[in-house]
Amino acid sequence: MRQLRQRTTGLALLAAVISLGPVRAAGQAFGPEAIGFTKHFALDIVNPSPLTLEDHAIVIDVDAIRASAASDFNTYMYAIFDNARGEYALVVSQADDLDGDRYHDEIALVRTLPASSTTRLLCYYTPERSYQLMATSKAFARGGWEPGGAGAGWESNLAAYKFVGGRIGFYGKLESGLILRTFPAAEAGAKEWGRDALDLEGSAGLGGLSLWDGAGRVPLYGPSAPAAELIVISTGPVRALVKATYPAVKTAAGEIVPTVFHSAFADNAYSRQDIVLAPKARATRGTSVTFGPGVRKLIGEASAVEPSKGYVAAWGRGAAGAGEIGLAVVFDPGLYAGLDEEGPDRIVKLAAPAGVTSTYWVAGAWERGVAAPASPDAKGWARRIADLAVRLLSPVKVEFKAP
Repeated sequence: MRQLRQRTTGLALLAAVISLGPVRAAGQAFGPEAIGFTKHFALDIVNPSPLTLEDHAIVIDVDAIRASAASDFNTYMYAIFDNARGEYALVVSQADDLDGDRYHDEIALVRTLPASSTTRLLCYYTPERSYQLMATSKAFARGGWEPGGAGAGWESNLAAYKFVGGRIGFYGKLESGLILRTFPAAEAGAKEWGRDALDLEGSAGLGGLSLWDGAGRVPLYGPSAPAAELIVISTGPVRALVKATYPAVKTAAGEIVPTVFHSAFADNAYSRQDIVLAPKARATRGTSVTFGPGVRKLIGEASAVEPSKGYVAAWGRGAAGAGEIGLAVVFDPGLYAGLDEEGPDRIVKLAAPAGVTSTYWVAGAWERGVAAPASPDAKGWARRIADLAVRLLSPVKVEFKAP
């Protein structure tokens, strides 16, 4: 049964969870039960890839946990541990409420997964009570900071993104860290933390969305586009998450209400986009809808278009004075429906059934930034994105095992 938020039980439990490690009493180690957790189950994270997936973002469906391993799982009092060496090490995670009903829908964490491996973690919980874990944050999100400017921003410690009238921009960082808390300091030009790297004027930026009504493209960015409602879902510590819900759009599949969850994960430089194309009419559910992110064409660019490998990348000149930047979209090749290169943007057309969630990613890098490839040029960027696509599209799965 789903659990509503209850009053925090106290700081003693919080401190114990943060410090839990190889603690021993009377010659015996004690674990999470000693600090108030009463139940647990196992999370098996399976990486079938021959590659080690470093700092891999993992999103777990809470309903799937309750359906298969723990029907009374309480997201307001849980913690995940690694016990591979017989000592409990806390794995920082967060539970997110996507629709504002006070019930958590997903749990996010970041974990390095060895090649061809199964990583077992233990999730401890108590069906009742609640507490809040205050972990060091490597992700942050916020609402707008200047009238007429960005409507929201989200970031990891490696990269930051913003939503401006449906367009997506990005900031290059000189060092690892969070910057959006310091705004509304002027964004233009170089700063001690880095700079705004992409000129958004007249383009989709890095992932502005379009839908298609037959052969006609309906952009969801720019001054004449329908305005999205923006809600900051999570401000970290592992995942920064912003929800953008657009008014209904007429398409060949009927009226569709697009909702996009823009997120950034700790120790990763991309922005993940989870899009739900909700049909207004029940009969439309399951009908294919064509949509896609646009990426600004850069001056002097060299591009790499690899639909069968799931990515489109380009390297060229960024905003005035920024030097060179890289832009990219990563997507499931099974969704690919073509490329629209008319106008200032290169738009990746994707097709998915109405009523389901589809995922794609956008990534930006500034030649001087912490997220730049080792060789900050077109070839280096293409190699970086080819590798990123393989890793993001790896079929990692999470299995739940009752004790």
